[in-house]
Amino acid sequence: MGYVVGRPQGARRKKEVPKEIKFQKKLIGTCRDRRKSEDLLMWAQNSKAYKLCPHSKCMYHETRKEKGKLQNYLISNQRKGNRWVKQSRFIGYGKISGQKIHQLKKKFEMDLISSKKYLYLTKSQVLELEKLRQAYFEKTNALSKEEFEQFENSYFTELTYNSNSIEGNSLSLEETSLVINEGLVPKGKTLREIYEAKNHAQAIKFLQSCTKDVDEALILKLHSIILNNISERFAGRYREGTVRIFGSDVRFPDAEKVPQLVRNLVYWYKEHKNEYHPFELAVIFSTKLVSIHPFVDGNGRISRLLMNFILQRNKFPWINVYTKQRAEYLQAVRKGNDGEYLLVINFMAKTLKENLESFRLIQKRGNHDSIH
Repeated sequence: MGYVVGRPQGARRKKEVPKEIKFQKKLIGTCRDRRKSEDLLMWAQNSKAYKLCPHSKCMYHETRKEKGKLQNYLISNQRKGNRWVKQSRFIGYGKISGQKIHQLKKKFEMDLISSKKYLYLTKSQVLELEKLRQAYFEKTNALSKEEFEQFENSYFTELTYNSNSIEGNSLSLEETSLVINEGLVPKGKTLREIYEAKNHAQAIKFLQSCTKDVDEALILKLHSIILNNISERFAGRYREGTVRIFGSDVRFPDAEKVPQLVRNLVYWYKEHKNEYHPFELAVIFSTKLVSIHPFVDGNGRISRLLMNFILQRNKFPWINVYTKQRAEYLQAVRKGNDGEYLLVINFMAKTLKENLESFRLIQKRGNHDSIH
């Protein structure tokens, strides 16, 4: 007598994932690539897979045939909660070259961006930031894989050097590069300084590969990376006592209030994501975190890393605050401690432009008046 092998009585059948959903997830995974496919984005944001799509907006070219005529439209999709808000623009009849469509897309995107009013950024600033963003990605997307890796290595080595130097680390740019790129230890430097360089570079890699949004767990994880091998007792943990900045009369909240203040800040971020310009959002979040000063050490580095993470999530380049700007930067942050964010937002916008000029991603045009 034969026996039928099956599930034990009462056992639940494992729920099968439909092939369509598996296919959607696989495709959506590919659209995180910086050289993403326009067709894939169009499909993802117009199908039932929109909830899986990691992007907040996209624009694509669509053709329609009406009365025998080929009509061309540009479609802009922007995420608003769990739905997409679509805007379209007619761009002409017949076949249009890819180069022309690319130019029309840029103009449509600029028009959409400049039509919205923001709390701090002026219309001219918004347009300037968008030009910087587009220039950055146009130049970096044109690089080969090897060239892009070299560019990123140089850019983020400088960023690590400057961020640590602002906080008092004595490693030079060359020494920072030796530590994080070649694994060498310069003479006369403390272990703390060596680990500060290594940890900051590791934190950048962590954020570059992170797909989740900002939350309390992410903030604590980032802090644990920054203080790894430096202060295991405080790494990834909120402060339990009072903190002061030497030479400053700034007072920070009591330690017992810190956890709730950080949760409030995360809630503020989630509630205002669609209200503020992404650049405003990133800079203000960073400044608010510094105002809380939730950790015994590493607050400045954590705040700048999270600012750049928010910019990254909104397809903006990372900002490298130069150590030579330390006094100007701290003055702007102190204004932010009092709830006045215009100075620090303007400072960061100016600095981003200087960053891109430094790496010749945009042409230097004398002064920076247009970004102020």
